Amino acid sequence: MHRKKLLIVGGGNLCLQILQVLAPRNQFEFHVASRDLEKATRMCNLIRLAALQQNVAIQIHSHEMDLRESCINRNAEMLLKIRPDIIINCASLQSWRVITQLPAERFAALDQAQLGPWLPMHLAPAYALMRAVKQACPKSLVVNAAFPDAVNPILYKVGMAPDVGIGNIANLVPATRSAIAHLTDCLPTQVCAKLIGHHYFSHSAPRHGLPPQQLDASFNLTYWIDGEERTDGHTAEAIFGSVAREFSRLGGVDGQYLTAMSAVTVLENLYADHEVRVHAPGPHGLPGGYPVKVGMGKVLLDLPYGVTREEAIKVNEAGQRLDGISLIRADGTAVFGEAQMQVMQRELNFAMAEMRVCDSAAWAEELGSKYRAYADASHHTNSHHAGVAAHDAGYRAFAC
Repeated sequence: MHRKKLLIVGGGNLCLQILQVLAPRNQFEFHVASRDLEKATRMCNLIRLAALQQNVAIQIHSHEMDLRESCINRNAEMLLKIRPDIIINCASLQSWRVITQLPAERFAALDQAQLGPWLPMHLAPAYALMRAVKQACPKSLVVNAAFPDAVNPILYKVGMAPDVGIGNIANLVPATRSAIAHLTDCLPTQVCAKLIGHHYFSHSAPRHGLPPQQLDASFNLTYWIDGEERTDGHTAEAIFGSVAREFSRLGGVDGQYLTAMSAVTVLENLYADHEVRVHAPGPHGLPGGYPVKVGMGKVLLDLPYGVTREEAIKVNEAGQRLDGISLIRADGTAVFGEAQMQVMQRELNFAMAEMRVCDSAAWAEELGSKYRAYADASHHTNSHHAGVAAHDAGYRAFAC
């Protein structure tokens, strides 16, 4: 049996969760690339041995890859040796989850900046990877997991867009189908939904439902029950209110299981011999998230009837502004929202009005340094306060 070669770049938790699902199915020849070769090798051995628990013998290989500017040619040489059919980028200089480990008060303050200002942490490694890909294996299909709603359209402007992303809008669709089924008194499998929206919306709706603040323009939902369109059957407030209440779920590291399943759905079907309907961010370098069809080595938009490509882009650009990126210029320069960047200035003493693609690594280095100092100071202050509280009151719990 000929298996496609799947290269996962970035040996973190998302890589592990994807492999935990895919490996026992044994549909790929697996390759894992990470800057920490020893850790990647141990992960590959874990996955190999776990698959053998189910009497499945898989092919899995580890490689060293450093996504810095100085390593692009070396990475290209490695890609030439592997010749992957599919590459999924899970690499980031700082995961979105990191700030959730701050003391609760500091996290709440910094979280107001949204994800947009953290763009350099996701763009810099993706830009380095795509330059190696274009040099060594331009026909490989590339799937990006690192803030694809913004990274993919920026890289598109410089001719280096991944083919599609995973997660984000895709993660909201199962809960949306479940909420519609709950309100209609039917099974979720009877509900088909097409949802258009940026990361901002897919992050906000599961936590807060549909607050009145500017969100109506930042999503588009069409749905069917047993093949009959019923989009006007329930209000968006009722649907996303149910998402936040009845279908509230674990987040953080545990919540990445949902993202991993989104990745699996895309990866398993990219070379299917028929088209499979899924949701994904950043298809063909478009901003935000869309319903798409994957299969036969292609990714196609799958918009609902009556919604044009331009209208869908406009919806996602509205969400993009709420996420802290006011504009992506024709040359790929990202212009950041003033309100969101003011939060970064206040909390981290970090200011970045706009960013060219070629400057992303330098901005990422500065942002990472400022955040580490902030986190160290926050945890030191929190530890001191915890000690005082324990002395005065015997016990106090701090949520992080």
